[in-house]
Amino acid sequence: MVDNISLGGVLLLTDEPLAHGDHIVIHIPITVDMTVTLEAAIVRTSSLGEVGVAFMSLGDEAMQRLADLVDSRAQRDA
Repeated sequence: MVDNISLGGVLLLTDEPLAHGDHIVIHIPITVDMTVTLEAAIVRTSSLGEVGVAFMSLGDEAMQRLADLVDSRAQRDA
């Protein structure tokens, strides 16, 4: 489960064993019919199941869609 998202990465809450340096692929739903697929790396883990994930590369289109998602979530939570 995604607990926090930014343009740099996400904080995941998971029971899956992930280690610092592991590479993963994340599929982030932007709209009902659009998903952005991003390559990412595990940069932090904790015994509580919190995993810090950094996006490895974002193309211009993926960056803009992710920025729109982050902005819309921030406005919704305000």
